[in-house]
Amino acid sequence: MKSKYMILGAALLTGLAGCKKFLNETPTAHQSTSSFYQTSDDAVRAVTDAYRMLKDQAYGGYSPSSFGDIMSDDANKGGGGASDQGLIQQLKIFTAKADNGYVYNAWRDNFKGIYLSNLVLQKVPAISMDDKLKAQVLGEAQFLRGYFYLQLVRLFGRVPLVTTPLENGEFDVKQSTAEQIFAQIEADANAAIAALPNKTDQAASDRGRATKGAAQALLLETYMWEKKWSQAQQLGDQIITSGQYTLAPDVTQIWTLAGEFGPESIFEVNNENIPGKGVGNLLNLFDAPRNTWGYGFTVPSESLVKEFETGDPRLKATVIFNNETMPDGTVANASTSETGYWNRKYWLATNEIPTNNGGGAGDGPTNDRVYGLAQVMLWTAEAAFQNGSTAHATDLVNQIRARARKSGGNTDTSILPAYATATLANIYHEMRVETALGEHRRFYELVRTGRAAALLPGFKVGINEHVPIPLTEIQLSGGVLTQNPGY
Repeated sequence: MKSKYMILGAALLTGLAGCKKFLNETPTAHQSTSSFYQTSDDAVRAVTDAYRMLKDQAYGGYSPSSFGDIMSDDANKGGGGASDQGLIQQLKIFTAKADNGYVYNAWRDNFKGIYLSNLVLQKVPAISMDDKLKAQVLGEAQFLRGYFYLQLVRLFGRVPLVTTPLENGEFDVKQSTAEQIFAQIEADANAAIAALPNKTDQAASDRGRATKGAAQALLLETYMWEKKWSQAQQLGDQIITSGQYTLAPDVTQIWTLAGEFGPESIFEVNNENIPGKGVGNLLNLFDAPRNTWGYGFTVPSESLVKEFETGDPRLKATVIFNNETMPDGTVANASTSETGYWNRKYWLATNEIPTNNGGGAGDGPTNDRVYGLAQVMLWTAEAAFQNGSTAHATDLVNQIRARARKSGGNTDTSILPAYATATLANIYHEMRVETALGEHRRFYELVRTGRAAALLPGFKVGINEHVPIPLTEIQLSGGVLTQNPGY
């Protein structure tokens, strides 16, 4: 791999002003890697720059919703018709080729995040600074490297394993197996767990930085992919009983602006509406109803709507219906939606829309929720079921259903009755309706659990578990990189 494609010129840190307080750092442009890493401020700014690649993961770069939501049965592409962002439609119908721009962006942006994390891990140890702060910076870098590698291994399978910043002449690195990548993610997550603070010990100004719980959740998701059910159940129970997280009382409020960094939040990508700075969330624009200020992508599917049980308050927190009166008093018009529905998770009230407050398209304020307690509980339930601990799995799922039953002002106690004995299908159902269109994970979960071929038209077993390796990367490597099967 040649450097400009793998790291996109990341040798000069940009220090782009980013999300809320902790990303609002002084730019580091025009400083070389040899002269920059001198002080504790340099160390903090460097790891902050690696966080920026989480913010860049929207339609301008790596697009988690295109892969996690639209490629699944939860959403259609939407937008202005078949030709609008046709590259996403190729992903949806499994005809994407190796020159697909979204595939390339996913490779580029996640490897750039790995490069920036590797720089921190290489340069910061030599800095004379407070030992506790140094350990935290290094722990955050290891969390981020593991996170970026998880995105890559889920999408591409075999990818190069790079744990130091590559220098000139070192770019043609062969692919490692998925098993080797997962092992590295485990190592990074475990190191981060040992170094990072608990959520309750984190300063309010540091919200959005990784904590011990975030690293544990990353490790838990990795165990789920590896089918390490015993380790997964044990770790999931540790997170649940840690005293750091509790289920929010009303699930319908989690994806609102007021619900950010709530009691069950484990890790969020921290976005902010700072007018004119372009440091917010593009998904607010791209997924907002097309007849308001948005482009109307990622529209809920009929399949998703039918998945919700009658009366489930989570439905209206996920899907906007035609002629529905919204919380700000406006009436939704979903007649122009491809499916007849709009996405509720990234909807903004009129007074929250950036363009109504002196801002622009890139100033969306909604945080991306990456890990929350509910998802951890459901993964733990799945692992417990696989371990034969059906009673424990049932209890965890019923806690999720009980919270949903009491949400959104509902007073009908007959809805969402408790399961006597939860089945694997029950657990999968709760995973889908609890986090649909919010955590961008549905496609990957279908692949992980072996259900994709049965539920996704056009999906071919042995091929579509992964997207193609970008053609430019294969060409630039001189054949060192090899293409995934079927592409």
